[in-house]
Amino acid sequence: MSKTIIISVFLLLTLTGCFISGTNEDVQANSEETVAAAADIPAYDLSSLVIELPAGWELDKGDKLNYLMINERGEAAGRISSSPYEANYEFKHALPNHSSVINDETIQLPAGDCRLITLDADNGTAASGITGTHNTYYGVVSIQDKVIYILDFTNLDKDPRSKQQFIDILNTISLQEPAAVQ
Repeated sequence: MSKTIIISVFLLLTLTGCFISGTNEDVQANSEETVAAAADIPAYDLSSLVIELPAGWELDKGDKLNYLMINERGEAAGRISSSPYEANYEFKHALPNHSSVINDETIQLPAGDCRLITLDADNGTAASGITGTHNTYYGVVSIQDKVIYILDFTNLDKDPRSKQQFIDILNTISLQEPAAVQ
């Protein structure tokens, strides 16, 4: 019975995170030094994004997690989201139904590397009766050690000028340093 109690106490201490430190120092995860060091690390997100859109376009920032690129006709032409920086970021976006990857390339932008994915997507559902396809573009922009921006874009066409328009938009991306946390 004493072995059962000893094992139970050992498991209780181990599983609840209690331990006996080998030094006489006070060890705390949220000491003042740790909190101060964490406060010095800037948080990058969509609010840090600087981007220039074509004339007559606007950036709808109503949703703090997804900005919308609104074209001159007032239609959503694309969406922007962000992710914390990861050196080996794996883009695992769910592709739209009835689409396929026709090109996956890496391009260099002033802000950093960009994985540019071109999809061939249906113009409408089978029930809609709309036929044909268009290109949808995804840009995954990695700004080293800071943030990753994920953009999607379409003009609902297959015109090579639409891809160039998206690349021109991607080339304007830069980063505004976030305000220091007080």
